[in-house]
Amino acid sequence: MPFFKKTFISDALLVRFILKAIAAYLLWFFIYDYLLLRNGFMDKFLIQHLVKSTAFVLEVFGYSVYTYADAVGIDGTHGVLIGAPCNGMELFALFAGFIIIFPGKVKDKFLFIPLGLLAIHLLNIFRLVALALVVQYKPESLEFNHKYTFTVLVYAFIFIFWMIWVNRFALKHQQN
Repeated sequence: MPFFKKTFISDALLVRFILKAIAAYLLWFFIYDYLLLRNGFMDKFLIQHLVKSTAFVLEVFGYSVYTYADAVGIDGTHGVLIGAPCNGMELFALFAGFIIIFPGKVKDKFLFIPLGLLAIHLLNIFRLVALALVVQYKPESLEFNHKYTFTVLVYAFIFIFWMIWVNRFALKHQQN
C-alpha cells in the first residue's frame, strides 16, 4: 500500500527525497562547521553587511543610528545584536538545499536560488529594521517578536518560495 495516496509523490520519490535531504544536511554541516567556521569569514561578512544595511535603511527613514561590529540600533536604545544564528546563512542553506534536491532544470535552479537568497537577505534586513524599531517603541515586546513573530514570518516566506519552486518549476520539469 503506498504511503501517499493520490499525490504526485511515489514512495520511491519520497525515500529518494529524504535521503537527498539527509545528504544535503550532512554536507552543509561539514562545510559550515569545518570550512566556514574555521576563520568565521562568511559569518563576519554577513553580519557586517546586515549592520550596514540596517543602519542605512533606518537612516533613510530619518533615524539617528549607531553601529558596532555586530550591533545596530537607534540612538538612545540598546539596539539589536546580530549573532551568527541570525545572519541568515542557515536559512540560505535550508532554502538552497531544498531547491537543489527537488526536481527541476539546473538552469532554473541557477536563477531561482540566487534570487531566493537575495530575497531572504533583504527580508532579514527588514526584520532587523523592525526589531530596532521595536526596541525604540515597545522594548518589552522584543523577545516575543524576535522569537516568534519574525521566525514565523521568515519561515512562511521561505515556504512560499519553496511552493513557487515546486508548482512553477519542479512539477513542470516532471511533466516534460
